[in-house]
Amino acid sequence: FYKDHSSKPLIYLISPSKIDIKTFPGILSKVLDTQMINVFQLRLKNYNDLDLIKITSLLYKICKKKKVTFILNDRIDIAKKINVDGVHIGKDDGSIKSARNILGNLKIIGSSCYNNKNLSIKSQNLGANYVAFGAFFKTDTKENTSKIVLSDFKNIRKNINIPIVGIGGLNKHNIKKLIYLKPNFLAFCSSIWNTQKTPQIEIKSIKNVLDNF
Repeated sequence: FYKDHSSKPLIYLISPSKIDIKTFPGILSKVLDTQMINVFQLRLKNYNDLDLIKITSLLYKICKKKKVTFILNDRIDIAKKINVDGVHIGKDDGSIKSARNILGNLKIIGSSCYNNKNLSIKSQNLGANYVAFGAFFKTDTKENTSKIVLSDFKNIRKNINIPIVGIGGLNKHNIKKLIYLKPNFLAFCSSIWNTQKTPQIEIKSIKNVLDNF
């Protein structure tokens, strides 16, 4: 999942909030064919379990084939059922401990820490495999996100030795501002899916910026 702590930030792609099961698998395949995506998170709210299981199963197969880590948001039970690579949990989605009990030691557990450094240290101590901070910038993906004061995160690396994911309103124009955070991953969602161009072109421009970090 994450091996090289010295390299540039990697791309962590979050799914759109609505997915058409007929067209999206083809779109995702093309995007993963850029070989620039390391992690894909399926984040769907308000889908019934049967649809969610079907979509998860289908997209996990694609990610597996393309050697991209597949993370399911929230649903520890479905992650277990389909045996995906891991889950991402927020503060309301069941604890890291219970996720670990259900999924075992080999699965990845990511924890949303919002703008809270103490929560990130706690998550690390509970056995999370990565912590996510954000939103850094205004984001349309989530309402009432707690925006981060950039300077608060100057020394975050002193306490955190698991991978850090920066999340929330990131695009090719603003990611340079996150250099000091030394993120291992930067997460993108609407900037990829709502682009005027194709998602592949957008990802290539982001990768270009990251390569020059």
